[in-house]
Amino acid sequence: MSSFPLVLIHHAGGAANVFAPLQRALPASVRPIALELPGRGRRWREQPFTDARDAIADMARQIGDLGPEIAILGHSLGAYLGLGLAAFLERQNRVRCSTLFASANAGPRAAALPFDKPAMECGDDEIIEIAMLSGGGVPKEVLDNQQLRSRTAALLRADFSLSQTFLASDRQTVTEADIEVFCGSEDIFDDQQLRAWASNSTGRTVIRYLPGGHFYLSNMDNADTMSSVIDARIGATASSQV
Repeated sequence: MSSFPLVLIHHAGGAANVFAPLQRALPASVRPIALELPGRGRRWREQPFTDARDAIADMARQIGDLGPEIAILGHSLGAYLGLGLAAFLERQNRVRCSTLFASANAGPRAAALPFDKPAMECGDDEIIEIAMLSGGGVPKEVLDNQQLRSRTAALLRADFSLSQTFLASDRQTVTEADIEVFCGSEDIFDDQQLRAWASNSTGRTVIRYLPGGHFYLSNMDNADTMSSVIDARIGATASSQV
C-alpha cells in the first residue's frame, strides 16, 4: 500500500525543520512533504513573499501531482496558508485535501493581529515585539546578534504580511476538508477563537489540546500524540475509499 501524502507548512519566521520531531514520529503509511517558503532553509537565496495568494500559488506548484488525495498540516501562519492551499486545489479540481490539521492559530474569522499598520511598514524593533506578543517569541541568541536580529526581522516582516493579506482578503475561505485543530494548552488562543475554525469548513471540526505553548510540537511526546491522531484520521480516509 502506498503512503498517504501529508503536506507540512511552517510558521512565520520559521522553516521546515520545525516539523522534525513529528516527521520522526510518523508511521511509514504517512509520507511527510515539508514545504518551505522562500527566504529560508534550502530557499534562503530567494526573495520572501509578502502576499498570501502568491505564497499559496507557489505551494501548489511545489507539491505538483501527489495523487487524488492529500492531507495538510499548517503550524501558526501555516494553518492559514494550509486553508488557502486546500481551497485553491479544490478550485483547480486537481487534488482533494481530506483533512486540514490547523495548528497553533485562531480560526481566521476570529483572528485579530497584534498590529494595525501594514507589516511591511514596521521597523525591526516593532516586528520583534509583535513576534513576542504573538506567542512565538524570538530566541535570545537571535536578539543578541545584530546581524541575525536584522535578518530575522526582515523574514518576520514578510511572513506577518502573509497573515495580514490572507486575513484582509481570504478569511472567509471555506474548504470541503475536515479540520482538526491542534493547540498548546498554554498558547494565547481561547476556545472561542479555536472553535471559529468550524466556519471555514463544510466538514467536521475537532479541537485537540496538547501540553505546552506555541511550539508544543517540538516536544517528542506531543509529536507521538499528533502522529497517532494523524495516522488514525488518514487511515479512516483511506478505508472509506476502499
